Amino acid sequence: MDVRSLWAVLGGAAALWVASLAAPASAHAADDEDPTFIDPRKRQLPPTHRFRLGLQFSYMRLSSAVDADSGESQRFHYIPLLADFAYQAQLFKYMMVRPSLAFGTNVSNTLESMPVIIHPQLHVGYQGALVGAAFGYGFFQPVVARKDVVSNSRGGLGEPIITNNHHIGGELSFTTRVDRGALSVILRFAGVRSRLQHFDLDKPKSWRAMFTLNVGWYFGDGSKQRARQRARRASRAAAER
Repeated sequence: MDVRSLWAVLGGAAALWVASLAAPASAHAADDEDPTFIDPRKRQLPPTHRFRLGLQFSYMRLSSAVDADSGESQRFHYIPLLADFAYQAQLFKYMMVRPSLAFGTNVSNTLESMPVIIHPQLHVGYQGALVGAAFGYGFFQPVVARKDVVSNSRGGLGEPIITNNHHIGGELSFTTRVDRGALSVILRFAGVRSRLQHFDLDKPKSWRAMFTLNVGWYFGDGSKQRARQRARRASRAAAER
């Protein structure tokens, strides 16, 4: 192969390489005109408005009681399993505000004393494309509270109740985009101030730790919101001409 043939081969290879780089860019530019297009190679920032449906599981350690006849001790716990309904608004690109309302039942050994729980919360913080961190406040209250009730099925000792439960804490969240929505996992730690009542025990301002796992689904991928924003920009640009 002479020098001219070698340069021709190298020139052809370079042209193909440049064309391969330009083609995805031009294709992406064309696709970017479509407001419903989601580039799978890029992780999108959260939409401005979205709704979340989750399953919330918490744990809190409560008081114990001692059987006067046998001397055996029984520890009680609070483990609510709740359906969580939330709305999240994205502000200033990375700031988020999320009010939520959860309700459900208590699946621990205090089920009979606190069978139904309602739990509103508010979280404010950072939300990126994958990871979020927020500070939150919440209040929960048993709809029915029956102090010292004994389980008919399990037996045991009288169960405690906790009322006027206010908590503050933080959360760490992970959100993975899945077609037309997003899977979300939230881990929370909070300090809870409650009124604990159990037999002769009455603590109106007791503090304890609460751990929470919340797994949920964000509905929508923001394509409709982007379409409306682009339509407004296009209409403004047309009006200025």
